[in-house]
Amino acid sequence: MGETGATEFLANLSAGMVVTIAFVLTIARVILVRPALSLASADRNGAVELSPFARGLAELLESFIIAGVLVFLIIRPFFVQAFYIPSESMEPTLLGHNAGPSPSGEVHAETVHDHIFVNKLIYRFREPQHGDIIVFRAPRNADMEAINRGREPQENVLIKRLIGLPGDTIEIKGGKVYRNGTALNEPVADKDGNPPPGARYAIKEPMRMQEPESARFGVGEPLKLGPNELYVMGDNRNDSNDSRYWGTLKRDRVIGKAMCIFLPLNRIRILR
Repeated sequence: MGETGATEFLANLSAGMVVTIAFVLTIARVILVRPALSLASADRNGAVELSPFARGLAELLESFIIAGVLVFLIIRPFFVQAFYIPSESMEPTLLGHNAGPSPSGEVHAETVHDHIFVNKLIYRFREPQHGDIIVFRAPRNADMEAINRGREPQENVLIKRLIGLPGDTIEIKGGKVYRNGTALNEPVADKDGNPPPGARYAIKEPMRMQEPESARFGVGEPLKLGPNELYVMGDNRNDSNDSRYWGTLKRDRVIGKAMCIFLPLNRIRILR
């Protein structure tokens, strides 16, 4: 999940930065109202009001302070957070590509990066379920790009669909995903990226019959998930860095469940 641009910068401000901004805005508001307070203290016969401009600016700063503290220090850490989709790994469900040729070789007519809201509270009340789209902190060995370039791998934030839960046995073979010995019914999306009627979701295209050699987990032989282990895959099965390549995901790395797309406006929808 990427963090670039004004929207993502605001969405991912640290708590320290939020407190600093709130402090600066509070000082600015005090500076605005101080002259009037001083005059009012000196004039015991009546209070001196701020000019309309200064009063309006002070009220605006106060609103920013209250809203910022509420959103960034209460709502975001515990309830909802915004993310954007930087890559094609969850297409067609979530779009994340630039105009022109993509790394997978597909040519796109326009740039589209979905922005989503993630519910960070839901898994405090229930466990993740098969088919949920989850956002999580990936283990370091999932940072394939850094590893391939000889850089220090990072715990990046990723988004995938939940395929396997603790106790499940997962196996990918012959272009299909098997869970506990039964092939999942995963239809392929139509040309507009939509699942067939009644289907919860659809993968972008048929899975390749033979997985790459680097896909070592649950590929070619069954993988039994232990306690607190999850197995995740992207809906764009042939172009997704997921559990096939770096293994199972620990339950405590899950940040939350993707609930809806809020940008672009023409793609606003509830996620399934």
